[in-house]
Amino acid sequence: MKLGIIGTGWVVEKHLAALKQIEGADVVAIAGRNQARAQQLAAPFGASTYESYLPMLERESLDAVFILLPPHLHGELERACAEHVGAVLVEKPITTSLEQAQEIHAHFKQAGTIVSVGYQNRYRQSVQQARACFSGDTPGILANGWWIEQMPPPAWWRRMEQSGGQFVEQCTHLVDLSRYLMGEITEVSAYRTGGFMREVPDFNVDDAMVVNLRFESGALGSFCTGCFPLAGHTRSGISLNLSTRQHRVILETWDFCGEIHSGDGEVTQLPATADAFVVQHQAFLDSLVSKDPGKILSSYEDAMRTLAVTLAANESAREHNGTPVKVRPISGF
Repeated sequence: MKLGIIGTGWVVEKHLAALKQIEGADVVAIAGRNQARAQQLAAPFGASTYESYLPMLERESLDAVFILLPPHLHGELERACAEHVGAVLVEKPITTSLEQAQEIHAHFKQAGTIVSVGYQNRYRQSVQQARACFSGDTPGILANGWWIEQMPPPAWWRRMEQSGGQFVEQCTHLVDLSRYLMGEITEVSAYRTGGFMREVPDFNVDDAMVVNLRFESGALGSFCTGCFPLAGHTRSGISLNLSTRQHRVILETWDFCGEIHSGDGEVTQLPATADAFVVQHQAFLDSLVSKDPGKILSSYEDAMRTLAVTLAANESAREHNGTPVKVRPISGF
């Protein structure tokens, strides 16, 4: 399988390290404006480098492309990928606009492109074990999560118009797992705060947000997210707690390992997955070979639903001072 990479940011290293472990995954080209960085990433694979994605798509006869770019750089490149390759993996968040996401989705559907979105945490063993706790007979009742970590260093991340802010760009993982385990979210209310990070130049995202949400089932959720701490990555910096009548699921840290506590006092350990990117990529490439997207756990349409929730939180906090906002249905525009 001839694979191309679009992007040269830090997350590209995670994807390339995973692809090295998959038999038949041949990275043949990397496109990025930072050519020095592109060449550094390409060297271990003997891959070609391009300053722009379009020449790469036109010359390389690729089977699949990995779009590993910040959310504000999407749009035309997905249209080009739909025209030139049969499968695409897109990093989250897929964009910062639902209207743009709908246009991209239409291009993929028309071309018959197999699409996976980079919510790799769905593939973790801990999450799959936790999912067995939720069903029609044992629905989720309450979700609590927080993502309170240091500010990521990229300049684009600290600009609201480019990253969408922390709830859209990072806490999206918690929102996505909550949807995956407890069902669709219909309503969101949020408050934001800022002005505490005065020494950070060119900064206009929120320092912190508190977000409440309502699930279609009637369940409730509450999330806290912030990029203000100077302390490092700690055990308590990322956490998601989900409760049913019978179980309490605790997932913690970037690895989303944790525990399941049952009503009778039993505790089940949820182990970390060695590399969730490997599991995600294997499912994606298997779907490419079989031309059946059944193994992909996060489709583009599904990722649009997660995006709709996070954008509704921004709307509530920034435009309506915490007043609840209905999550826009994907089929409604």
